Amino acid sequence: MPLTIPEFVQFQAPLFPLRGLWNSAPPEGDRFVNAEIDWGSPGLLGVSCVQFQLSGNSPVAFSQIVAISVDNSRCGSDVDFIYPDSGFVLTVPAFNQGVYPVFTNALMFYVNSPLATLGDITICQILNSMPPPVAIQPSAEQEHVGVTGISLAAAGTTQIVPAGISGTINAISIQVLLPTGTTGAATLVLSDGAGNQLWFGGVNDAAQDINLSGLHIRFQNGLSLTVSGTTLAAGSLAVNVYYSVP
Repeated sequence: MPLTIPEFVQFQAPLFPLRGLWNSAPPEGDRFVNAEIDWGSPGLLGVSCVQFQLSGNSPVAFSQIVAISVDNSRCGSDVDFIYPDSGFVLTVPAFNQGVYPVFTNALMFYVNSPLATLGDITICQILNSMPPPVAIQPSAEQEHVGVTGISLAAAGTTQIVPAGISGTINAISIQVLLPTGTTGAATLVLSDGAGNQLWFGGVNDAAQDINLSGLHIRFQNGLSLTVSGTTLAAGSLAVNVYYSVP
């Protein structure tokens, strides 16, 4: 079967071979350093990026960085590990972990997570040699909260997830219960404690189920559901929210 080559242009920048270190034995022996990044903590207020410099502030003698083990399972935001000398960027998704090779000849790099909030934690081990393969399965654990009896006949706000809890919404299920013959409509808004509107919907004069799955929506300081603009004389809601917390 012949190959079809799409229209292309020649790569114009020079290509410089860099030294690969994954088979290079470090003269200091196999070592690693451990670091925990508490995103949103007082030392990181207003900052989403951390610099690591192993040649200056590490008491352990390091001659190279070859791999990194990252536990991002308690962080609801993707984290980028940026190596400026080679242009290599490793992105570890939210709620994931693994051991990854690193392509760099330097001892300095950056860790950046613009969407991380207070309570998110990223832990990493920086290695000077390549460890054996390790299989790590991401956790599927999630939290659940359910609230029933939310009135559709009057405007109001109901707290779903308590204030003080932040995380990522995975799924929302809303059951609309209306007596036979009820007419009218109402507007529903799901908001977090930081004033962010996360979901907007409505109900009419027919009983219905609203199911939203496969979500990855961050929330801060709890969740609340607001009923507004209602013209319904009766009816109620049963709400289930499934979420992950860092």
